[in-house]
Formats: sequence, structure tokens, C-alpha cells
Amino acid sequence: MKGFAMKRTPYIYIVVLVLIAGSWGGNLWVYFRSQLREPVFFNHYIEVENSPGYSFDLLYLENKSAKIKLRSIDIPELPNVQVTPIQVQNSYTHQNQGTMRVQIMDYDLLQPVFPPEGPLLIHRVNAVFEDNSVREMNIGEIRVYNDDLTGDAPTEGSSGGSSSLGTGYQTIRFSRAAQLTGITSAYLPRLGDRLAVTLDAASIRNLTQIEIPFESAYNISGVQLSEVPLPLKFAPGDSATLGYGLDLSSGKVSALEKTDVYWLLLRMELTEANGKKTVVPVTLPFSPYLSDRDISEFVRTKGVDS
Repeated sequence: MKGFAMKRTPYIYIVVLVLIAGSWGGNLWVYFRSQLREPVFFNHYIEVENSPGYSFDLLYLENKSAKIKLRSIDIPELPNVQVTPIQVQNSYTHQNQGTMRVQIMDYDLLQPVFPPEGPLLIHRVNAVFEDNSVREMNIGEIRVYNDDLTGDAPTEGSSGGSSSLGTGYQTIRFSRAAQLTGITSAYLPRLGDRLAVTLDAASIRNLTQIEIPFESAYNISGVQLSEVPLPLKFAPGDSATLGYGLDLSSGKVSALEKTDVYWLLLRMELTEANGKKTVVPVTLPFSPYLSDRDISEFVRTKGVDS
């Protein structure tokens, strides 16, 4: 029996070594599957006015183990912006989510070149790395508006708020009589019923109302945007409240769509009695709240797409 036990010992060692090697190999495979090949920006859908004070964020994901990290970006089409890098906005198991905060500066700076019709469209930025290398990267889409319709609107002051639920509201007060002729955004068709937009005004409170959850003890109520009777008249002293809520948590949303960043301008189109037209833009910022699981699914999907 002793000799038999001694003969079995080498085989036991071999089995143990095979199990260890298999475990190590499995862990290595899991690790590599959890790594991005290079930093990647989420898909952005951004609308912004070419006006000092407007800003937006570009979010990206980068491996914690990356030897050469992303340092900043350059947007050639926007020479009038200042970029503030935030290298770690959120931290996950294998990646950090960083932010490039972009702010439009003074009119005295060199200005963008706009097309004859419509907004300026931007789909890529130049990513600048710590070793000074530069790589062009996709960011989704930025739509920059440059029109005269945002000046001298018949409104005075506004107030609003937003919640971690992806909901919010903005109240506009009128200083002169005007008609609301439209509420538009380039990305309303893309979002479909995932984005709820309501309008509350004294003259339409007899119509069917819907509610958008805002805080535990408060909901935003108003008429669904598609049901608002336009044109809608407002007198001096009247107010209008836009409510909104975005839901990207549905099971129908893919791993990539969960990371989409929306920075919308709902453009309230106004016309006064003398025919003067103006636009009041209301900003709707939506940045995703992501879990480690969301990030893991995103990384695996990008690995398959690469």
C-alpha cells in the first residue's frame, strides 16, 4: 500500500498543477475580457448654443491599468472653447470614467465656421494622450446652433430643478404677449417614448394631464407635448413650465445605449404680435448612472465590435 501511495503522489501533483494552471488561465481570460483595447467615448447627443456660458460634458471610459492615459481633447471646429479634464469622475472595478468639460468662451475669440443652413455638426475630437500622441476619436454628435433667435425674447427670468431620476422642470415667465408655436429638439424622434415632455400652463389645465416623478413627495404634471394645442397664447405675467423625464433603464435598451449621454435643447419657438420670432432654449442634461455590471457589459460589447 505504501508503494502504491508513493506511485500516486506524482499524479496528484500533476492534477493539482493542471487545476492551478487552469484557474490561472481562466482568471487571465476573464481579466483580458474586462479590458478595453483603447479609451472610448460614450455616444453623445448634444445640442448647444454658440454663446458664452454654455457648456457640455464628454464622458469617456479608460482602463485603470493603461500606461498612457488620455490627457485632454481638442475640437478643431470649436476654437472658442475651454476644455477642463476630469480624469476620474467615477471609478469601477477595471475602468475609470473620465469627463472632458467643454465651455464656450467669449465672442472675442476666433469663432466657428457655420454652414449656410442648419447647425454645425461635430462627430469626432482629437484625443491628446500623456505622451503627446494625438488620436481622432468618435464621440457621437454635437449640434452647435448659431442664430439670432435667442436674443430679446418676451420672457423674464426662469427657475427649475432636476433630480437623480433623470427628471426635471423649467418654468418660464412672460414679460410680453406672445404665442408659443412649437417646442423642438433634433433628438426627440430618436428618443421616442423614452423621453416624456409635458407643458403646464393655466390655459390648458382643463386638458388631460400626465405625471412625471420628480421627488418622493412631488410629481411634475402637465399636458403631454404631442397633445399641446399650438399656437398657445401667453399674456404678460403668465408662465409656462416644461417638465421632462428620460428613462433608459428599460430592458429594451442595449448595453451601449445605457451609456448614451443626452444634452438636449428644447427650443420654445415664440412669435409676438408684430411678427418678431424668438427662441427660448431649455437645457435638458442626461448623464447615465452606471453600475459595475453596466460597465462590464459595455466593455464586452465593445470587445465584440472591435
